[in-house]
Amino acid sequence: MTSLRRTAQNILIVGTSQLAIWVATFAFTVVQARHLEPSRFGQLSLALAYAAFLTIFVDFGTTTLVSRTVAQRGGREDGLVATTLLIRTALWLAALPVLMLATIFLGYDDDLRGAIVVLAVAALFVAWGGAIAAYLQGREEFSLLSLSSVAYRIVAAVVGVAILVLLPRPSLFLISLAFLIGATVCAGILIAALRRHSEIRWALAPRRALDLLRTALPIGAYGVVGTFYFNVDLVMLEGMAPAENVGWYAAAYRLFNAATILESIVVTRVLYPMYSRMSVGPRAELRMVIAKALSLLTIVGGAVVLIFVLCADQIVGILYSADAYSPATSALRLLAPGLFLLYLNSVIGYALFALGREKHLLAMATAFAFLNVGANLIAIPRFAQDGAAAVTTLTELGLLMWTIRITPRDLLTGESVRTVAKAAVAAVAAGLMVLLSGATTLASMVPLALLVYGVGVVALRAIGPTDLHAIATLIGARRGQRAVIEPVGQPVHEEVG
Repeated sequence: MTSLRRTAQNILIVGTSQLAIWVATFAFTVVQARHLEPSRFGQLSLALAYAAFLTIFVDFGTTTLVSRTVAQRGGREDGLVATTLLIRTALWLAALPVLMLATIFLGYDDDLRGAIVVLAVAALFVAWGGAIAAYLQGREEFSLLSLSSVAYRIVAAVVGVAILVLLPRPSLFLISLAFLIGATVCAGILIAALRRHSEIRWALAPRRALDLLRTALPIGAYGVVGTFYFNVDLVMLEGMAPAENVGWYAAAYRLFNAATILESIVVTRVLYPMYSRMSVGPRAELRMVIAKALSLLTIVGGAVVLIFVLCADQIVGILYSADAYSPATSALRLLAPGLFLLYLNSVIGYALFALGREKHLLAMATAFAFLNVGANLIAIPRFAQDGAAAVTTLTELGLLMWTIRITPRDLLTGESVRTVAKAAVAAVAAGLMVLLSGATTLASMVPLALLVYGVGVVALRAIGPTDLHAIATLIGARRGQRAVIEPVGQPVHEEVG
């Protein structure tokens, strides 16, 4: 199987699973918002933010390190799975008491504390499954990895929706149990998948675990710091604004997170192990893949931002409750450009991880953690959820500028800058056309906006004929044609379409 066909198959597998995950998560979120008043919806989002932070701390960069190591070693594991499981269990045991003390110190009520405890236990199962998933990702085996992720979200959504619909006023503790059940199923599938890999060594070596943890330290610290500045705004908002504002910001931020599905499919899952494999070879191939990934995410990201900005009122009104959540629309519009910037940051950032530049990324994240907190201290008291949203977008802009500065010059091309400019022109033209048309419903605004944007992208040649051919290949339009990969040059970028 050629590299192109293998990449196409991986994107198809991961893309299908991520779409199912997105639908299940999105449906669960909408049901939460419709059955919980904004204050309790905000509390549940706060509990999930704590769980996300705990998950990143327990991971501590080992997913990135293990996936990179396995990819560079040609799929050999050498005891990494057992060592990673030992590290994650130890870190979870160390972090849990600190987390519980923090919830008491901050004065959270019993229901919120109970939800945080349940989600913390779920984070342990997610961490165990993640150790196995990192190994499979390094081998570019995505079938069982994707199946486990789908099972987690669907099971959590089904159980959670049943709790919300059948019980008159369910506690946050009970709702959180849905995530725990889903995480247990996910870990079970991945553990069962290891039966197919008899080469895995299960010898526990504490000294080796310490060596792995020391190697992962810059990556883990980056993950912890990065998760901190992406979640601290919700915690700060909870302490500096009324509970309703937390719910409004959570509603907008959940949509922001849902739109990161493309970044998760293309970069986090599929491209990162490819980056790692290419990092030990000629830079020209890696440079071409980065350029085409940036072009793809620029064009799609521009479309997502266009829809969020134009249709924020309609989206919030349909998915949530227009009366209860209308203030979330302005926050969603302010978050939209940050989503576009996040796409670009992800493409470049994961390439730097593959090259072992995590120390440079850690310095960047640390600086922006302080800047983010300082900016939120100024913005939240004055603008509440809108201030937090604006700070998030400005943080992404600063991260992109810093990331470009620390990236080796031979990995970036002027093609990406031109694509961003052309996509921006096409998006502005599409937005003006929708406004002039007088369309007011989602059913009329979205097709018109995407049509004009697509025509603009093609007319401005933001996406070329070769790119269109690669996309057609990825979606199966040319299944009968044999893909040919030349050493370097034009066909190389087709690996990302």
